[in-house]
Amino acid sequence: MRPITLHDLAKHCQVSTATVSAVVNGADWVSEATRRRVQRAIEELGYHPNQLARGLKRQEGHAVGVVVSDLTNPFFTSIVRSLSHSLRDAGRTLSLCDSDHRHDLGEANLRMLLEGQIVGLVIIGDSVPEKALRAFVKRRANVPVIVIERDYQIQQVSCLLVDSEQGGYAATCHLAERGRRRIAMIAGPTTGAGSATYGRATRLEGYRRALKDLRLPFDEQLVVEGNFRYDSGCSAMHTLLELEDPPDAVFAANDMMAFGAMSVVRDAGLSVPDDVALIGFDNVPMADLTTPGLTTMAMPMVELGDAAARLLDAQIRLGEDHIPLRDTFSATLVARASTLGSEISVG
Repeated sequence: MRPITLHDLAKHCQVSTATVSAVVNGADWVSEATRRRVQRAIEELGYHPNQLARGLKRQEGHAVGVVVSDLTNPFFTSIVRSLSHSLRDAGRTLSLCDSDHRHDLGEANLRMLLEGQIVGLVIIGDSVPEKALRAFVKRRANVPVIVIERDYQIQQVSCLLVDSEQGGYAATCHLAERGRRRIAMIAGPTTGAGSATYGRATRLEGYRRALKDLRLPFDEQLVVEGNFRYDSGCSAMHTLLELEDPPDAVFAANDMMAFGAMSVVRDAGLSVPDDVALIGFDNVPMADLTTPGLTTMAMPMVELGDAAARLLDAQIRLGEDHIPLRDTFSATLVARASTLGSEISVG
């Protein structure tokens, strides 16, 4: 039987998790009636706040700072949702910052969190400069830092990565297996904040390696830069269709750009996949809802969020003695109608 969590208590008492946490920690802003109700539930359900008690002795808070590159992108929100649920079950809350793929905002968010009473930091994506993170680690050595999908070369920082090079390779090979020979790529940016993201850069490397192994020529005209957003997918697809010899397949570095590319192909009176086959990367929830459904390389978003929360909890317990970890996950092909046509889609 699993232990009772703050979330269980909150649901039982029909109050927020923050309110339950406040009662457990002796905050004075909770009404007496609510305090009695929560304390009665603690006794009835058998909740044991040992971890929180230890935290109070060390004068720690329970908030985890989270800096996200783009909350409008379902890839990031899916990870945040998983992370939030796992942290909530451990009695922790989120201090969430959206940096809009901008280094200046990412650095400003980090400065704000540096002054707060956070017990851990999670960075998802590309918006925090390495220099700024080094300064944070130097000043707050007791605060564990977990980074998802960026490969910082900082000894004290744990990195959770996806093997996007292999994912890009598999995506390109899948298109070739469907008989496509002029395969384009809508890549991530080569300059600015986004260019430093581990996964986005290695997907292009995987694409190029696959072309080499397939003995297909690499054509610079077939690689168009985007910025991971829908509009850039539209713009890139317009550029590709205007070529004298346009592609018969496109690998987009993320699903949002693939959605944009798909809309342009259809607006041009062409068919997906008969005229242009499309594959994305991430497997955001909308990928299964488009017409046709989008073939994509599925990122383990839920697993990444959960793994970050579990690793963070373990490192918080160790304090300055925590041991940084580097772990790599796999991307998995989910084939749908955007490459298969009328065939049955497979996962």
